[in-house]
Amino acid sequence: MSNEKEYTRFITDPAMEPYFISMDDNCMTVNIKVIPDARYTDSGKEYTKIVGHYSNLGSALKSIAKDKVNSKSYDSIQSYVTEYQNMINSFTEKITL
Repeated sequence: MSNEKEYTRFITDPAMEPYFISMDDNCMTVNIKVIPDARYTDSGKEYTKIVGHYSNLGSALKSIAKDKVNSKSYDSIQSYVTEYQNMINSFTEKITL
């Protein structure tokens, strides 16, 4: 077993699906697994799309929560904010345990 650190490491969690975080010595990158709609592609193969680069875990998790919440419509500002806050709280619970 080598003492060398792998260049890229990953954080995966069912709560983040279809997102995952890749990290190196300088930053954390939020990625999303995308399965293209068969109507628009011949291959239909899953691919990874970068959502953004972040300096810490908190910012990366906020980005995932924002992207997840923004993927659907809401009837009120309150329901949007509640959904976002619930997602942030679920991530925070995982970190503080």
